Amino acid sequence: MAAGRLCYNADMRADWPARAEMKGETPDMKHFRISALALAAAVSLSLAVPASAASVSDASGTYAESIQRLAEEGIIRGDGTGAYRPDDPLTRSAAASLLYEAFDLVPVFSMEAPAPEANEDGTMPEPVTKQFYSTDTTVATLDAVLMPAAPDAVDTWAETAANTVLEARLMDQIDGEFRGEQTMTRAEFALAVMKAVYGADKDMDFLAQGAEDGLLPAGLTLDNTVITRGEAAYVLDTAVKDLTIITTMSTSDIHGHMVPYTPSGSSIEVGGSAKAAWLFDEAERRNPNTLVLDGGDSPYNTDLANMSQGQSSVDVMNAQGYDATVLGNHDFDYAFDNLLSLAERAEYAMLSANTYWKDGTYPEQFEPYIVKEVGGLKVAIVGLTDDGSKATTHYSNTQDIEFHDHWEVGQQVVDQANAEADLVIMLAHLHGANNEVPTRIDGIDMEIGGGNDTFGRPLNIEGTVVVNPGGVGTCVNQTNLNVKDGELLGYTFNQIILSSDVPEDPEVSAIIADYQADLDAQMDVVIGQCASDIPWSSALVRAQESPLGNLAADALRDYCDADIAIQNGGGIRAGLTAGDVTVGDIFGMLPFDNKVTLVEVTGQTVWDALENGVDAYPELNGKFPQVSGIQYTFDASKPAGERIVSVTMADGTPLDLDAWYTLACNDFMCGGGDGYTMLNVLNPDGASSNSETAAQELPGCRLVYRTNDYYRTVISQYIQEQGTVAPAVEGRITILNPQDVNGTLS
Repeated sequence: MAAGRLCYNADMRADWPARAEMKGETPDMKHFRISALALAAAVSLSLAVPASAASVSDASGTYAESIQRLAEEGIIRGDGTGAYRPDDPLTRSAAASLLYEAFDLVPVFSMEAPAPEANEDGTMPEPVTKQFYSTDTTVATLDAVLMPAAPDAVDTWAETAANTVLEARLMDQIDGEFRGEQTMTRAEFALAVMKAVYGADKDMDFLAQGAEDGLLPAGLTLDNTVITRGEAAYVLDTAVKDLTIITTMSTSDIHGHMVPYTPSGSSIEVGGSAKAAWLFDEAERRNPNTLVLDGGDSPYNTDLANMSQGQSSVDVMNAQGYDATVLGNHDFDYAFDNLLSLAERAEYAMLSANTYWKDGTYPEQFEPYIVKEVGGLKVAIVGLTDDGSKATTHYSNTQDIEFHDHWEVGQQVVDQANAEADLVIMLAHLHGANNEVPTRIDGIDMEIGGGNDTFGRPLNIEGTVVVNPGGVGTCVNQTNLNVKDGELLGYTFNQIILSSDVPEDPEVSAIIADYQADLDAQMDVVIGQCASDIPWSSALVRAQESPLGNLAADALRDYCDADIAIQNGGGIRAGLTAGDVTVGDIFGMLPFDNKVTLVEVTGQTVWDALENGVDAYPELNGKFPQVSGIQYTFDASKPAGERIVSVTMADGTPLDLDAWYTLACNDFMCGGGDGYTMLNVLNPDGASSNSETAAQELPGCRLVYRTNDYYRTVISQYIQEQGTVAPAVEGRITILNPQDVNGTLS
């Protein structure tokens, strides 16, 4: 248990008795409900109360020792008179507060969904109802997830504890409500405590396991008898008195999202690194044994991040107090030398056990793993990068390094880490293979997976806790590891959406504001107009013809005066809105530093490139080809590599497989990125990363030129020349036997 807990000022509790009596409750616990901003102020102004000073006036009788010990820990406090009233029945509100305090939970903030707008036909949509993330349902609207788990506890002293404990699955709703005044039985409270110890998502007999491990009192029958407050203290104290709780706060796939934004399909603004920082600080205030970890892909991919080539992201993460991150594939989106400089700037460890120089040496700026002492335990944190990362970033950024086999290296390094540490946490940026890690690598206690931008509850795979922390700065994950006698018993988990109610850390806010001011001056220049909104979603650019894709490909073909243009859909990352188009809009749409490249190709090479582009469909893969100058049809029911049915030129004539055509694309694709090996004229083995001319000629592809012009510069010029753009779906891509699309960003 964490010593020296922070307690709120007594004068802030002056109105407790009156408010509690109105609700039929007695606010004797340390926690009480206040607004987010008031909570931030209360914490910052609170005083650390020495354990010896904490007591209650009626800690006597059978359970006196447990009551006093929990009081010294700050888990319980007396009511307005200093009394705990151990003989009174335990209500659900009081139980939630006990669990909230004993297991060092940070608050989960909720908010009501905005009032729905009428449909076009005047009818009203179905009202938004509360949804919970689960282990098998990762698609739930943010509006529904953010709704209060305890709607009847809103504006009561128990609101935050009730909402947080329900979200953690330690207690359940009763017909959609919390019902805080209702009493609990001995069995119900003991079950809630054991769920907090072992992990509420596990399929197990919690009470039997707790009894076997000595975490439940042998002298108390856990039946349907209403439990008293004294008995509850006894049950809780028995469970936690010998536990060491290590709090991990985790993120992943932030992709440079440091400021709040409104996700596609939602009406609620979420995110913000300053909000995440407040939660990190709150976690450490509640439990000094706290680690802050990230699953990779953090420094780039938004205007705010890209304009400083990741320095803004690193400065913010330094201020947030991260302990470590793993290198994800998008950490290599800029020159490798830039990544090395970011690693030197970082005050946290950048981990990757399997990233090596081509000569076999290990870059001194990184670490394969680190060992930190936390709560008297040695915790190893290992980083593992997808060994296929070369295919998803610019060839020149990675051609001086090698990604060794992540399974082989992963097991070797985990074995080394286990020889030094009590616990091993793996930061694995392995995309869709994250859930394979516990089945392929032995000796991992907890895995934080990156690269799949997946939300949801933890999975329990081969004895390993697997956490998917979401993505694009939307949420923070609290996973408390509960350790007894050096053995990990289980975890307590919450996924906390960064809603507008979460307070902001002022230091982090100031850092972001400084970078934002510099960015705004450069990004507000208007370059043209959009006739209407041009929407973006992963499905729009990675699984079908898209107006955005047509605009991007048309600009590329126009600039090169080429016969054909192909743009990988994954390179397009944001849409455009009606009205002014600014420099910043184009940076958001095309965040990668890809340069325009022109090649001569045979018709067969064009066909092969299109086959590569559609072979992963219906997965939302970044290689999906958006085109200009041609139309193509593919049959999704056919095997990969045999899907293209027809390709015709813009004038309607069939593509001649033996003829030569000029093809405009980007140098990522012409370096073999996204599997376009048939276009790989820029990345011959051993070519210098600084070379603008080194090239290889393939049987059906030869380099005409690679410019120094960034793709975003070309599309900016195109929009300026057009004045107003109005791209539309024109029948360039036809899908036979279409399927429901699925997948995540890579």
